[in-house]
Amino acid sequence: MKSAFSTTVDFQADRARLFARAPAKIFFGHIASACVLIYLAWDVLALHWILLWAAHEILLTPTLLYVLGKQAENAEETNLNHNLWQNRLHALFALVGLSWGTFTFFGLDVQNPAHFSMQMAIVAGASAAAARSLGIFKFSFFFYEIPFTGLLAIRIFFMGGDFILLGVLVVIFMIMMCGLANDTSEELSDYLATKLENLDLAEKYRAAATDADRANSAKTQFLAQANHDLRQPIHAIALLSECLRDQPLDKEGTEILNTIDTSVDNLSKLFKSLLNITSLDAGGLHPEMSSFSLDEVLRQTVRQAQPEADERGCELRIVPTSYWVKTDKALLTSILQNLVFNAVKYAPNAKILVGARVSGNKIAVHVLDQGSGVPDHLTSKIFEEFVRGNPHGPGRTDGLGLGLSIVARTAKLLNLDVKFSSKENIGTHVCIMGLTRAYDKHQLASAIPNADPLPSIGARILIVDDNPEVLFGMAALLKKWGYVVSACSPDQEIKTVPDVILMDFHLNGPINGIQLAKDIAQKHSTPIPTAIISGTINDEIEQSAKDAGFLTLHKPVSALQLRSMLLAMTTKSAETVTRTDDFT
Repeated sequence: MKSAFSTTVDFQADRARLFARAPAKIFFGHIASACVLIYLAWDVLALHWILLWAAHEILLTPTLLYVLGKQAENAEETNLNHNLWQNRLHALFALVGLSWGTFTFFGLDVQNPAHFSMQMAIVAGASAAAARSLGIFKFSFFFYEIPFTGLLAIRIFFMGGDFILLGVLVVIFMIMMCGLANDTSEELSDYLATKLENLDLAEKYRAAATDADRANSAKTQFLAQANHDLRQPIHAIALLSECLRDQPLDKEGTEILNTIDTSVDNLSKLFKSLLNITSLDAGGLHPEMSSFSLDEVLRQTVRQAQPEADERGCELRIVPTSYWVKTDKALLTSILQNLVFNAVKYAPNAKILVGARVSGNKIAVHVLDQGSGVPDHLTSKIFEEFVRGNPHGPGRTDGLGLGLSIVARTAKLLNLDVKFSSKENIGTHVCIMGLTRAYDKHQLASAIPNADPLPSIGARILIVDDNPEVLFGMAALLKKWGYVVSACSPDQEIKTVPDVILMDFHLNGPINGIQLAKDIAQKHSTPIPTAIISGTINDEIEQSAKDAGFLTLHKPVSALQLRSMLLAMTTKSAETVTRTDDFT
């Protein structure tokens, strides 16, 4: 059988939690009002009735309110039955309303105008306060207000005369208070409904974000695998096609070989750009700040671009500088490589200048060329993805237009600004601004300790790779360049001491390429210049290689990059060439 007070109330748990916060205010108002009413009825009612009512309203009612408040506060821990709890609340306030209505009915002091006015004011104040605090449960207010003010109205009607009009006003006031409580309850329902809708949206957003993170993680894993698997054949094709250039070919064969080289080079650059933009989107790059010579980085970048500049007839010059900067060395190098190689590509047979200027504590690096420039309508969006500044001019290649977008994103990662200005048929000026000047010019340790410069001709080069096609292609190419080459799989024994080691990282064995290179050097008791050439080089692998004093190069490696790396290994300051092709 249903309780007499049973009713359907929306958001019961939320309403109960709101009520649990209110008892302290209710206690104070309830007890204060009860004490004033007792004082005003002292000359009207018998003492025993006053004491009995005082015990009920000052002791029992607050105790029951406290119990109900605690039950609501601990609802989740006690698995509270909200329907039963709400019915008890209705019953309590119905009892309180009947008690207060009866007390004012019999205790109304009509002989003392001041007392009468105060009693009416207390009734009005208590009703208004209850409409707010009990509006959380509007039926609790109805059960409280109707017997309370209803009995008072009846008592006033009994007084007759002009008091009948006052009784009517009391009834109207009661109806207004019930309407106010109903409006309060409805507004609370709207608020809770909106809150629930927002929580649902937030949960959907969280679920969508989780799905996106999961998809991004899957994409990252896929790209990590594709990174290695796709770079290997591209790397092998590039090396083998370079070897074919020394073979006797007719005009058609030469054109086909040139087309293969161009296609492989474009594919390699597209692949690298996609992987780099993915790394930036996924937040996979984290700056590692250090102080270093800016001149060292500029010279290394120019040295790497020089072979391609010579092929394209560019006059590539650098302005020497003594400045030191504090930033991520590898990421700054990647930015400069991208800009300088872009200049070489789009400024054939033109002058290119690289230099730096200081202003206070900040340094700016400038790359200027006298190439074909960028049309005015493309200048404002040159750093957007898939935008190429000179898609139809000299140096045009099939690409995605991601290079300068990667420059802008990487610069933002380093808190640097990129300024771009260009005039079509005049040239382009790109400036990297905001580099922090470093004053502690502590020389960095050599990346290849105690290693003698590598002879360019006749040097003994050891190639270790688990891919036969890569071994064959690289060995054939290096032999044509005049090197003495030993190409080995990871499980073959190394008997002679090489002058340099070109080592793959993933060898499909118990140890990786870095450890194997260390073992070879330890076996022969001499430091050997080593480059780790792999299709999968992340921050951890690169740091391990750097700690061992090794260079790193990302497959696929073009012939120009391989020549640049071997040239860089002839210097003592090989540290700056780590990650040489990450963003080219």
